[in-house]
Amino acid sequence: MKLFRRAAGFVLAGLLMSGAALAQEVRRAQPFNEPPVPRALPVDEAPPPLEDRPSTPEQPNDKRQLEYANALFARKMYDLAIPEYEKYLNDYGGASGRANAYFGLGESYRLLGKNGSARTNFQKVLDDFGDSEFAGPAAYALAVLAFSQKDFTSAQPLFHKAAAKSKDASVALSAKYFEARCLESTKRADDALTLYLQVAEAKSQYREDARTLMPSSNTKRWPAKQKSRLLEPNQPFVQV
Repeated sequence: MKLFRRAAGFVLAGLLMSGAALAQEVRRAQPFNEPPVPRALPVDEAPPPLEDRPSTPEQPNDKRQLEYANALFARKMYDLAIPEYEKYLNDYGGASGRANAYFGLGESYRLLGKNGSARTNFQKVLDDFGDSEFAGPAAYALAVLAFSQKDFTSAQPLFHKAAAKSKDASVALSAKYFEARCLESTKRADDALTLYLQVAEAKSQYREDARTLMPSSNTKRWPAKQKSRLLEPNQPFVQV
């Protein structure tokens, strides 16, 4: 599990970078270019087969299987990780790492450009393991997939769920920013304003964007002193 948490850190970073790319895409109104799909390393560079590794009382078979799949994922060998995650899910129905496995499957498929299979597995995390540590990242990943297709109506509640469930503050703020973008795109500017304000007053990579993208029709309703603080890029936003 420790190994996957390390890998999950890179996953979250990747998702946040995907979000930054989406922000630029919406601002510039240019076609969205998918990032290059990472490919697995050649088979002869793979770790030794699971069967070659001795089992010990301290490491039950289910944990060995999941750690093996996570190790392949951490090495960006996504097409090799997929069958190992599937084997874990098929062989160990009551194991405690199933949320980990479904999220790993979803992220492996996403990084291989197989978005349909990615959605299925991310949704499984939300449906069956909604209280797990993987629920927030799964909701964020689903929201990014919907946002990239300009399906703002579907993306908005997923970003909302990601913000509520994510323990990582940067992910939660990113989710709030993109939820605001979705709300503004669906003509809910007043609701968007509330979230823009939260992002604008926090330390976030979207802080300046939130200030810039504040719906002008709404900022006019704020007191002049408050509005000036909101729109000055080098000043923290403080309500007065």
